[in-house]
Amino acid sequence: MRSQGKSFAQIGAILIGVVYTAAGLIGFAVTGFDDIVQNTNYTLLSFDVNPFHDIVHLGIGAYLLIMAQFASSITEGALIGGGLFYLLAAFLGFTNSLQIISINSSGATDNFLHLASGSAAFAIGLISALRGDRERARDPIEQA
Repeated sequence: MRSQGKSFAQIGAILIGVVYTAAGLIGFAVTGFDDIVQNTNYTLLSFDVNPFHDIVHLGIGAYLLIMAQFASSITEGALIGGGLFYLLAAFLGFTNSLQIISINSSGATDNFLHLASGSAAFAIGLISALRGDRERARDPIEQA
């Protein structure tokens, strides 16, 4: 599924990974490192944050950046899994069940970001996997 350079999935994982890694790092500048799982009033560009939320963003972002360095099929799986993780976070946020990461209402902007980025990651991973399956069906001798 790779013609030259990075695949569609790898580029998507890098872009989403950079955004979430940056959000995690910048989030620590806002929240500091105290009250890790406390329900706080800290915001970053209108998004609710606390140090645990920053750790989650940093972890998911780093995970996607690392997975983008492997074969495209591994990256696709990482994107699908990461997308499902954020879709679950959106669902939990909309049901007002994410106070541990300081999302304080079902209408919080974080929930919409999680929905959008989860959908994007899931779609990129799935589309890339389906394109790769079609290419492998046409050319059964897969080249690394």
